[in-house]
Amino acid sequence: MKNFVLKHFWTGYTTFEKLFLLGMILLQIVVFAVCPDSPLNIIAGLTGVVSVVMCAKGRTMFYFVGFIQTVTYLFLAWQNRFYGEVLENLFYFVTMIWGIFVWKKNEIENDDGTKDVIAKKFTPLQWVLSIVGTIAATIIIGYWLDGIGSAQAYTDAATNVMAIFAQLLMVRRYREQWIWWIVIDIFCIKMWWVAGNWSMVAMYIAWTANAIYGWINWSKLNKMQEV
Repeated sequence: MKNFVLKHFWTGYTTFEKLFLLGMILLQIVVFAVCPDSPLNIIAGLTGVVSVVMCAKGRTMFYFVGFIQTVTYLFLAWQNRFYGEVLENLFYFVTMIWGIFVWKKNEIENDDGTKDVIAKKFTPLQWVLSIVGTIAATIIIGYWLDGIGSAQAYTDAATNVMAIFAQLLMVRRYREQWIWWIVIDIFCIKMWWVAGNWSMVAMYIAWTANAIYGWINWSKLNKMQEV
């Protein structure tokens, strides 16, 4: 078990990445200690920060940690009447199973025995179509969510649409996923702040920092793998 944990969660990480991961875990623990909430919050928060760091690193094992985060977060979203978030996480659950197989078929082995996913990037046309499609879908779904009484309907719709798209980009191994994740995380900080759930606010602050790092690291992976 020790060797398994070290191989998948520690080996191949730089000193910065290790400190970054430990710092995000500590943030969750401190926030939970200061503002205690249900066990679901700390579980969702801890598995959330660990899984996204592993995703930014390009490690397929992140999917398995992500399953736990997805299920716990789904219940939290339902309790807070963020119905778009509920639908989004149901979508995550299905696509994560698909993602495991896609990433496993597209990995490069490193000298230390660890494996990184092969990263791709957008063409200019893909950028334009993605932005236009995101805006249009947000307006349509926001109108529908508002009609069924969803709390913060258009914020909920924006995070829902962008997260579904970002998830598809993640499964398909596009580095541009991280731009969408950054915007999503900022929206979610606002959403959970209004809801008064500080564990989730802390998690999304950590996720924003990680998404910035994810863009940087996947850009490096893409550049190295093109050589």
